[in-house]
Amino acid sequence: MLSYYHFSDNIFSVRNVGGNLTGVLANSLFIANTRFTKQSEFEFFILCYSVECMKLTASLLLTLAILTSFTACVNTSPYGEFVKTVKFSSLDAFSFKHTLITGMDFRESEELLLEELSKQIIVEELQLRGFEPDPADADFFAVVKWKKSVSIYANPFDHIDPYNKVIDRRDDPASRFASRLHLTLEIYESSTRNLFWRNELPNIFDALQLTEERVTNSLKLAIKNFPQHIVKDPNLPSIQ
Repeated sequence: MLSYYHFSDNIFSVRNVGGNLTGVLANSLFIANTRFTKQSEFEFFILCYSVECMKLTASLLLTLAILTSFTACVNTSPYGEFVKTVKFSSLDAFSFKHTLITGMDFRESEELLLEELSKQIIVEELQLRGFEPDPADADFFAVVKWKKSVSIYANPFDHIDPYNKVIDRRDDPASRFASRLHLTLEIYESSTRNLFWRNELPNIFDALQLTEERVTNSLKLAIKNFPQHIVKDPNLPSIQ
């Protein structure tokens, strides 16, 4: 690494070779009368140190950007999780409580579609997992929440549509700032009314793209990670 200094219109370069400073002068007669001062050596050290720090910072930023991109690419699982301890083996029967629709205004037909499909799909999916619908004596109940709000650029990994289609639409100025639907599925224990399972799907699709197929697929994705019913063996002793 070279650093140039000006001394009385004479230009010389400084190179760190094996830890020693060597001067190469434009005027060979000037070398005999020139000495490297402690200040010059200190300035040169600070210059090298600053350059190395800049290189290290750039390298760290690049590594962080790569890791962030990789994490975004592989993190495609839904956000559903247990939020409170529950004795899952005691859950046999369920009920669908209601659908909450909030945020920006929906058409009446859209609200009816969301309410109808929310109940239908969640009930069907829970039955497929081995739970029995019993509104009168339910061990747990489900609540679906739809919210319409304005957001910028839907995350392709959040959207219910295929990744490539979402990416293609991002070049459309109309899709940059648009109203989108936010879906939340919550499961509560009936005896305590405690929330124990929740899945949130933000910006699942654009409001203008509201169709029966998208609503159905969104609801199935919301409940995808909810566990199967635990079948109890009647021959085993009950541990209380």
